[in-house]
Amino acid sequence: MNKLATLTLVAGLIWTSAAWAAEVEMDAPTQKRLSVATAPLAAARRQVDATGFARVLDPVPLATLDGDLVTAASAAAASRAEAARTKALAAADATVSLKTAQAAQAQASADAAKLTLLRRRVGLEWGPAFASDAGRSRLIAELVAGRAVLVRIDAPVGASGIRNARMQLSGGESVGVAILGPARTADPRVQTGGLIGVVRGPVASRLGVGLSAPVTLAGATGGAGVVVPRSALIRTAGQTFAYVRKDATHFERRPLVAPTPQAEGLFSAGGFAPGERVVVSGASALLAAETAPKAED
Repeated sequence: MNKLATLTLVAGLIWTSAAWAAEVEMDAPTQKRLSVATAPLAAARRQVDATGFARVLDPVPLATLDGDLVTAASAAAASRAEAARTKALAAADATVSLKTAQAAQAQASADAAKLTLLRRRVGLEWGPAFASDAGRSRLIAELVAGRAVLVRIDAPVGASGIRNARMQLSGGESVGVAILGPARTADPRVQTGGLIGVVRGPVASRLGVGLSAPVTLAGATGGAGVVVPRSALIRTAGQTFAYVRKDATHFERRPLVAPTPQAEGLFSAGGFAPGERVVVSGASALLAAETAPKAED
């Protein structure tokens, strides 16, 4: 028996292989000596950086709808107060007729229904980000003053999970877009849901209605899987692998499926399950043990 075979047997390493994965056995003392450590995998979704287009929106429909809503709110409050007053007078001493009180109540109900419809239109046409009266009023004041513009963002990857965006203007200028929420209608060309965002600052006064510019999106969400830490990655035979602990002494080398670079490591769409423990220290020692020549009897 040669020296390599003797050292291999002393380390207590046994190798088995399959077409897509391989298993290696290593006893606890050897793991400790080689500083083998593991960490659990957490569920994740693929984060994709993508590009799309941003188009500056006309704020007049939003401002008009907001003005109608303010008028309707005032009318509803006045008619509600009138209905309460005439009802009290009719019940107390018949100062006003029951018919007049009923008419006032009908008007109050009609005004309340109109106010409700306008509030629903804000949500249906512009999204939940515009539901707050105070927030919407402040935004419209910024739009009127030229300190902000609304933009619609569309991209082939869709809108799910996008955290931030940047518009690429002429001359190499880049401006950030604060995402307000999803658009209520889909773009007929790309057939995906868009996003509504706002650009604030001095540059807003130079962005006219209808202007379109490329946009870079960060954080678009793709399929489900796990993110394998960089310290766990092993590259061999043209593939990227990681070792998964099976039990106290057994480890299985598995390839990543459709790996995508992420900030924390590589996203894998399959081959691993959340909660499984991958080797984050000593993976190269496991690979050396697995690929070493087998001892002959």
